[in-house]
Amino acid sequence: MAKVSVIIPVYNVEAYLPACLDSVLSQTLRDIEIICIDDHSPDGCGRILDEYAARDGRIKVIHLPENHRQGYGRNRGLEAASGEYVYFLDSDDLIEAEALEELAEICDRDELDAVFFDSKTLYESEELRSVYAPAFSARTGTYRDGVYEGKDLMDAFIRQGEWTCYPQRTFWRRGMLMDEGIRFPEGCVHEDEYFAFAGLLAARRARYVRAQYFILRVRPGSVMTSGYSPKNLHGYLLNYYHMNRFALERGVRSYGAQICISKMAERVETLYAMLKDREDLEDPFTKEPDRTLFRLYVSSVQARDYIYALDPQVREEISRFRIVYIYGAGLTGQKVCRKLERLDGVLIGGFIVTDPGEAGRVLMGRPVVCLEEADVPRDGIVVVATRPQFYDEISGLLKARGINCIFHRKIT
Repeated sequence: MAKVSVIIPVYNVEAYLPACLDSVLSQTLRDIEIICIDDHSPDGCGRILDEYAARDGRIKVIHLPENHRQGYGRNRGLEAASGEYVYFLDSDDLIEAEALEELAEICDRDELDAVFFDSKTLYESEELRSVYAPAFSARTGTYRDGVYEGKDLMDAFIRQGEWTCYPQRTFWRRGMLMDEGIRFPEGCVHEDEYFAFAGLLAARRARYVRAQYFILRVRPGSVMTSGYSPKNLHGYLLNYYHMNRFALERGVRSYGAQICISKMAERVETLYAMLKDREDLEDPFTKEPDRTLFRLYVSSVQARDYIYALDPQVREEISRFRIVYIYGAGLTGQKVCRKLERLDGVLIGGFIVTDPGEAGRVLMGRPVVCLEEADVPRDGIVVVATRPQFYDEISGLLKARGINCIFHRKIT
């Protein structure tokens, strides 16, 4: 049994694969096995893998007869692994030479199920750096130098806005993953969202170390830098389903889990609103139960929109203004937004909230700002999407700033 199993799914990365493999073979920890899954790559990756395996017996290559995406490959690698610990690396990225040895020592010392760490980033262009640098920077929050229960570490990440799902920034005890049945969703993108969520919630002992062991390559054409398409909606919807099921089946009620699930629901809603008119929207949902899940989701959206209808007087008042803002970013505010989207000639400026902590977010593709920063023009109006008992207070705040407003009244 190796100390660490490194699992690398490989697809269409001929230019980057040798550097990735060299970084793993250069580890100061020699007691490793490297399981490479050739996901029916159309380029020379299969040949490169076989050449490396012939030179170093620690490399094992699994050639898949057809393409299945990363989740499937990672699961096959996990099943084939023998290591006490397991690390997932992407085939266009790198890892520091001391990483596996130090991570294994930390896990041995503290008897950990998981350890989270940080990364450095290689940007292949300055444009990519300007767009993606905030998302991949090292954590700067305050964390206890000790062992957490998994759900408590997730809470700490979430409360400081530093939760990430990247499997390349986590080191796992393989026995925990196998015993708890933690696997990647297969046949979709964004599969790491669920895996990290379920893995950390299942971990009894976990910690964060402030070390940049992983080297991420941000390049054109990868999943993270490609534009949104129906396959992204497919991936997020499957993650939302699996995350909900995991939490329900295991009775998880932690703050972090609730926030993760809510944010995944928000991504699904935002993407569906962006893509719902595309003719290829259903193309990724070819297999069951994915197809049924998609149709149930669409039916629920249509039913919700049908049930909720704005009062005719509210619609008439709104039509007199050039631009409309929505006060409140909850479910009611989102329902109002969907109705306004269907009104001809209505321009929606975004959402307004009271809590400054909500400022800077994006909801349904529109900005969310706090009241103090809201710049509503004189020819604009705010639809207050709150409970009736709060209307007088909120409308008073808006009117004190000279902002037109109206309550969202619905047809009952």
